[in-house]
Amino acid sequence: MENLRLPVLPIPNVVLYSRTSLPIYILEPIYIDMIKTCIKDNTPVAISKASASDQQNAKGRYKPSEICGYGRPIILEENIDGTLKVLIKAIGRVRLLEVDQNLPYLIYQAECFHDKVESEKLHGPQIQNLKNLLDNWLEINILDSYERETFTNSLTSIYHVIDYICMFLIQDPELRQLLLENNSLFERVQLLNSLFEEPSHFEESSLVVSAIKSYEEIEKTSRIAH
Repeated sequence: MENLRLPVLPIPNVVLYSRTSLPIYILEPIYIDMIKTCIKDNTPVAISKASASDQQNAKGRYKPSEICGYGRPIILEENIDGTLKVLIKAIGRVRLLEVDQNLPYLIYQAECFHDKVESEKLHGPQIQNLKNLLDNWLEINILDSYERETFTNSLTSIYHVIDYICMFLIQDPELRQLLLENNSLFERVQLLNSLFEEPSHFEESSLVVSAIKSYEEIEKTSRIAH
Protein backbone atom coordinates (compact mmCIF):
# COMPACT_ATOMS: atom_id res chain seq x y z
CA MET A 1 0.00 0.00 0.00
CA GLU A 2 1.24 3.48 -0.89
CA ASN A 3 1.42 5.72 2.18
CA LEU A 4 0.70 9.45 2.07
CA ARG A 5 0.78 12.39 4.47
CA LEU A 6 -2.33 14.47 3.78
CA PRO A 7 -4.00 17.59 5.18
CA VAL A 8 -7.65 16.72 5.83
CA LEU A 9 -10.69 18.96 5.40
CA PRO A 10 -13.81 17.35 6.98
CA ILE A 11 -17.07 18.72 5.57
CA PRO A 12 -20.57 17.57 6.66
CA ASN A 13 -22.43 15.63 3.92
CA VAL A 14 -19.68 16.09 1.29
CA VAL A 15 -18.07 13.04 -0.38
CA LEU A 16 -15.28 13.27 -2.95
CA TYR A 17 -15.20 10.44 -5.49
CA SER A 18 -12.04 9.26 -7.22
CA ARG A 19 -12.65 10.40 -10.78
CA THR A 20 -14.57 13.62 -10.23
CA SER A 21 -13.94 17.32 -9.72
CA LEU A 22 -15.61 18.98 -6.74
CA PRO A 23 -16.13 22.75 -6.34
CA ILE A 24 -16.14 23.94 -2.72
CA TYR A 25 -16.09 27.28 -0.92
CA ILE A 26 -13.43 27.81 1.76
CA LEU A 27 -14.50 30.36 4.37
CA GLU A 28 -12.38 29.70 7.46
CA PRO A 29 -8.92 31.34 7.63
CA ILE A 30 -7.26 28.10 8.82
CA TYR A 31 -8.48 26.17 5.79
CA ILE A 32 -7.74 29.06 3.43
CA ASP A 33 -4.12 28.84 4.63
CA MET A 34 -4.23 25.06 4.24
CA ILE A 35 -5.37 25.25 0.61
CA LYS A 36 -2.79 27.89 -0.28
CA THR A 37 -0.03 25.87 1.39
CA CYS A 38 -1.10 22.73 -0.49
CA ILE A 39 -0.95 24.60 -3.80
CA LYS A 40 2.43 26.16 -2.98
CA ASP A 41 3.90 22.81 -1.92
CA ASN A 42 2.10 20.80 -4.64
CA THR A 43 0.46 18.66 -1.95
CA PRO A 44 -2.95 16.95 -2.35
CA VAL A 45 -5.69 17.45 0.22
CA ALA A 46 -8.18 14.90 1.56
CA ILE A 47 -11.86 15.88 1.55
CA SER A 48 -13.65 13.74 4.14
CA LYS A 49 -17.32 13.53 5.02
CA ALA A 50 -17.60 14.60 8.66
CA SER A 51 -18.82 11.60 10.65
CA ALA A 52 -22.57 11.88 11.19
CA SER A 53 -22.38 10.42 14.70
CA ASP A 54 -19.87 12.97 15.91
CA GLN A 55 -20.62 16.55 16.88
CA GLN A 56 -17.94 19.19 16.64
CA ASN A 57 -15.36 18.63 19.36
CA ALA A 58 -14.10 21.15 21.86
CA LYS A 59 -11.77 22.67 19.25
CA GLY A 60 -14.70 23.25 16.89
CA ARG A 61 -13.59 20.56 14.45
CA TYR A 62 -15.50 17.75 12.84
CA LYS A 63 -14.18 14.20 12.94
CA PRO A 64 -13.34 12.93 9.44
CA SER A 65 -14.59 9.63 8.05
CA GLU A 66 -11.90 6.97 7.79
CA ILE A 67 -12.31 6.43 4.02
CA CYS A 68 -12.27 9.59 1.92
CA GLY A 69 -11.26 11.04 -1.42
CA TYR A 70 -8.21 13.16 -2.04
CA GLY A 71 -7.13 15.46 -4.84
CA ARG A 72 -5.30 18.57 -5.92
CA PRO A 73 -6.86 21.97 -5.16
CA ILE A 74 -7.12 24.71 -7.78
CA ILE A 75 -8.22 28.22 -6.76
CA LEU A 76 -10.97 29.38 -9.11
CA GLU A 77 -11.75 32.65 -7.36
CA GLU A 78 -10.37 34.63 -4.43
CA ASN A 79 -12.83 37.13 -2.99
CA ILE A 80 -12.06 40.50 -1.42
CA ASP A 81 -12.70 39.06 2.06
CA GLY A 82 -10.12 36.33 1.42
CA THR A 83 -12.59 33.47 1.01
CA LEU A 84 -11.91 31.05 -1.82
CA LYS A 85 -13.82 29.17 -4.48
CA VAL A 86 -11.75 26.02 -5.02
CA LEU A 87 -11.94 23.08 -7.41
CA ILE A 88 -10.66 19.76 -6.05
CA LYS A 89 -9.52 17.50 -8.90
CA ALA A 90 -9.74 14.05 -7.37
CA ILE A 91 -6.87 11.57 -7.57
CA GLY A 92 -8.26 8.59 -5.65
CA ARG A 93 -9.37 7.26 -2.27
CA VAL A 94 -7.44 6.84 0.95
CA ARG A 95 -7.87 5.28 4.35
CA LEU A 96 -6.91 7.67 7.14
CA LEU A 97 -4.62 5.85 9.58
CA GLU A 98 -3.45 8.16 12.35
CA VAL A 99 -3.16 11.85 13.13
CA ASP A 100 0.29 13.20 12.30
CA GLN A 101 -0.49 16.83 13.17
CA ASN A 102 -3.36 18.55 15.01
CA LEU A 103 -2.61 22.25 14.61
CA PRO A 104 -3.27 24.50 12.85
CA TYR A 105 -5.25 21.87 10.89
CA LEU A 106 -5.41 18.09 10.77
CA ILE A 107 -2.77 16.15 8.86
CA TYR A 108 -3.09 12.36 8.69
CA GLN A 109 -0.92 9.47 7.70
CA ALA A 110 -2.98 7.62 5.08
CA GLU A 111 -2.82 4.69 2.70
CA CYS A 112 -4.30 4.41 -0.79
CA PHE A 113 -7.62 2.56 -0.93
CA HIS A 114 -8.11 0.70 -4.24
CA ASP A 115 -10.80 -1.52 -5.71
CA LYS A 116 -10.21 -5.22 -5.21
CA VAL A 117 -9.46 -7.55 -8.13
CA GLU A 118 -12.69 -9.29 -9.12
CA SER A 119 -13.70 -12.30 -11.17
CA GLU A 120 -17.34 -11.24 -11.63
CA LYS A 121 -18.23 -9.94 -15.09
CA LEU A 122 -20.17 -6.73 -15.59
CA HIS A 123 -23.22 -7.07 -17.80
CA GLY A 124 -23.60 -4.74 -20.78
CA PRO A 125 -27.28 -3.81 -20.18
CA GLN A 126 -26.54 -2.73 -16.60
CA ILE A 127 -23.65 -0.51 -17.70
CA GLN A 128 -25.71 0.95 -20.56
CA ASN A 129 -28.55 1.67 -18.14
CA LEU A 130 -26.20 3.72 -15.94
CA LYS A 131 -24.77 5.56 -18.96
CA ASN A 132 -28.29 6.43 -20.10
CA LEU A 133 -29.19 7.54 -16.59
CA LEU A 134 -26.27 9.97 -16.42
CA ASP A 135 -26.82 11.20 -20.00
CA ASN A 136 -30.47 11.96 -19.23
CA TRP A 137 -29.54 13.79 -16.02
CA LEU A 138 -26.89 15.86 -17.82
CA GLU A 139 -29.30 16.83 -20.60
CA ILE A 140 -31.69 18.29 -18.04
CA ASN A 141 -29.14 19.88 -15.74
CA ILE A 142 -26.45 21.16 -18.17
CA LEU A 143 -28.35 23.24 -20.68
CA ASP A 144 -25.36 24.45 -22.70
CA SER A 145 -24.88 21.76 -25.37
CA TYR A 146 -21.15 22.45 -25.85
CA GLU A 147 -20.48 22.29 -22.10
CA ARG A 148 -22.55 19.09 -21.85
CA GLU A 149 -20.72 17.47 -24.79
CA THR A 150 -17.32 18.45 -23.37
CA PHE A 151 -18.21 16.93 -20.02
CA THR A 152 -19.58 13.76 -21.62
CA ASN A 153 -16.41 13.32 -23.67
CA SER A 154 -14.37 13.43 -20.44
CA LEU A 155 -16.13 10.29 -19.17
CA THR A 156 -13.69 7.76 -20.57
CA SER A 157 -14.56 4.73 -18.42
CA ILE A 158 -17.38 3.13 -16.45
CA TYR A 159 -15.56 4.32 -13.31
CA HIS A 160 -16.17 7.95 -14.33
CA VAL A 161 -19.86 7.24 -14.99
CA ILE A 162 -20.35 5.54 -11.63
CA ASP A 163 -18.48 8.19 -9.64
CA TYR A 164 -20.46 11.04 -11.20
CA ILE A 165 -23.78 9.25 -10.69
CA CYS A 166 -22.83 8.88 -7.02
CA MET A 167 -21.91 12.58 -6.86
CA PHE A 168 -24.85 14.04 -8.79
CA LEU A 169 -27.78 11.72 -8.11
CA ILE A 170 -27.32 10.11 -4.68
CA GLN A 171 -29.08 12.38 -2.20
CA ASP A 172 -28.61 10.40 1.02
CA PRO A 173 -25.24 11.44 2.56
CA GLU A 174 -24.73 8.16 4.41
CA LEU A 175 -25.34 6.18 1.23
CA ARG A 176 -22.84 8.39 -0.63
CA GLN A 177 -20.23 7.46 1.97
CA LEU A 178 -21.12 3.75 1.79
CA LEU A 179 -20.66 3.79 -1.98
CA LEU A 180 -17.28 5.48 -1.57
CA GLU A 181 -16.21 2.81 0.93
CA ASN A 182 -17.34 -0.07 -1.31
CA ASN A 183 -14.23 -1.43 -3.05
CA SER A 184 -16.08 -3.64 -5.54
CA LEU A 185 -16.90 -2.15 -8.94
CA PHE A 186 -19.27 -5.06 -9.58
CA GLU A 187 -21.22 -4.36 -6.38
CA ARG A 188 -21.42 -0.61 -7.05
CA VAL A 189 -22.89 -1.29 -10.49
CA GLN A 190 -25.46 -3.66 -8.95
CA LEU A 191 -26.35 -1.20 -6.20
CA LEU A 192 -26.82 1.74 -8.55
CA ASN A 193 -28.99 -0.32 -10.89
CA SER A 194 -31.18 -1.32 -7.96
CA LEU A 195 -31.43 2.30 -6.80
CA PHE A 196 -32.35 3.68 -10.22
CA GLU A 197 -34.47 1.14 -12.08
CA GLU A 198 -35.38 3.58 -14.87
CA PRO A 199 -32.81 5.77 -16.70
CA SER A 200 -35.28 8.67 -16.65
CA HIS A 201 -35.99 8.51 -12.91
CA PHE A 202 -33.39 10.45 -10.92
CA GLU A 203 -34.56 9.87 -7.35
CA GLU A 204 -33.12 6.83 -5.59
CA SER A 205 -35.58 4.30 -4.18
CA SER A 206 -36.05 5.00 -0.46
CA LEU A 207 -36.79 1.33 0.20
CA VAL A 208 -33.55 0.25 -1.47
CA VAL A 209 -31.60 2.94 0.39
CA SER A 210 -32.94 1.66 3.73
CA ALA A 211 -32.19 -1.94 2.78
CA ILE A 212 -28.59 -1.12 1.77
CA LYS A 213 -27.92 0.86 4.95
CA SER A 214 -29.42 -1.89 7.13
CA TYR A 215 -27.33 -4.55 5.38
CA GLU A 216 -24.15 -2.51 5.75
CA GLU A 217 -24.85 -1.99 9.47
CA ILE A 218 -25.29 -5.75 9.94
CA GLU A 219 -22.04 -6.38 8.03
CA LYS A 220 -20.18 -3.84 10.16
CA THR A 221 -21.51 -5.37 13.37
CA SER A 222 -20.50 -8.83 12.14
CA ARG A 223 -16.95 -7.67 11.35
CA ILE A 224 -16.57 -6.10 14.80
CA ALA A 225 -17.86 -9.26 16.49
CA HIS A 226 -15.28 -11.40 14.69
